[in-house]
Amino acid sequence: MRTPSPRKFLTGVLAVAMVAAFAGPAGAGGKAPAETAGFDGDTINLGVITPLSGRVSIIANPLTAGNQMWWDHYNEEEGGIAGKYKVELLKEDSAYAAPTAVQAYDKLKGDVVAFQQILGTQITQALLPKMQADQAVAAPATLDATWVHNPNLVPVGAPYQVEAINALDYYVNNGGKGTKVCALAQDDEFGEAGLEGLAAAKKALKLKTGPSPRFKTGEDLTAQIQELVDAECDATLVVATAADASAIMTTSVSLNFETRYIALAPFWLPLLAGSPNIADYLVEHLWVSAGQFVAWGDSTIPGMDTAIERQETYAPDQAPDPYFIFGYLQGQAMAQVLEKAVKNGDLSRAGVLKAVSQVKKLTFDGLDEDYKYGAAAKRNPPRATAVLEIDPAGVVGLAILGPQTASKAAEKYKIK
Repeated sequence: MRTPSPRKFLTGVLAVAMVAAFAGPAGAGGKAPAETAGFDGDTINLGVITPLSGRVSIIANPLTAGNQMWWDHYNEEEGGIAGKYKVELLKEDSAYAAPTAVQAYDKLKGDVVAFQQILGTQITQALLPKMQADQAVAAPATLDATWVHNPNLVPVGAPYQVEAINALDYYVNNGGKGTKVCALAQDDEFGEAGLEGLAAAKKALKLKTGPSPRFKTGEDLTAQIQELVDAECDATLVVATAADASAIMTTSVSLNFETRYIALAPFWLPLLAGSPNIADYLVEHLWVSAGQFVAWGDSTIPGMDTAIERQETYAPDQAPDPYFIFGYLQGQAMAQVLEKAVKNGDLSRAGVLKAVSQVKKLTFDGLDEDYKYGAAAKRNPPRATAVLEIDPAGVVGLAILGPQTASKAAEKYKIK
């Protein structure tokens, strides 16, 4: 196990990334984009639809702060898109409920060029028909493989399905071969994505599997976890957000559930590692699979020193948080799309949609794998992920257990 230095933290879920090779100043010498919805000739507005209140706000608030920090830096240091168009974020609370998110979308759509963030797999699904009708573009704060080939979306990172496959591959190759693997998953599209990963891993790794009970977020989990106890599950893939993490672990402690929990990235919150009632159980029983990670402060990673300087300058009060880093990563991706749109001289919805298809790849200065873009049907996301163990002494409570790799099963996984 590696122990981070005091100045380092593992992002766990995500990597910070710098844009080193934007084609700026885009639009120079070309036609200036005309005024359009969300662009008044000077400022580009982007929408954010995220749960700023409620249980999932514990994820959304730092993630949105990461969005904001990216654009604060970009406006100040680069002058905005093409060196002259500042970007502002218009934020609406979804309360993590699809009907509320739809209302927020209808409120914002006439005032934004695109959406910098839409958080929630089920919420993204609910908004997609409207987005397709409106030719709107959005960056989903969710890693479902379903988004990879959708032309209206700008996903980043390895999909949940790949996270699950790689983590189960690591488990099998580190003492788990021939044991029983179960699952505990939210009763929604996010849970379904994780179970798709389990199904693919079962086929590729010839896993022996047990029950996979589902649950609604916020409900009592005694019945589901007792089912897993009774089935004597050696390992359990858990597909849940941080909103239910404490309840799952507390119930597991009370039921003396001796399993190897393998959680997908949205499960983790740094404060869990300091919880007196479950910290020991977490250290003993939980791994986290993360699509991107870096050790904050590691100067061997290109751009890392610059990333730290920007956080200290534009978000000095932000505690180290993996979701903050994810938001920063999203901002970086959207900037690459908007630079292309301005270079084309078209910030209309159709223009931004066209620009998404013209960006050949999203690059992250070596802090994460490049994401092959171009036509939506040809996109290919990163396949390497890491397995993390719980380290209460770490800045975000995580330490690298398994190196960032792409298993053969993950490389072969076909994204529909």
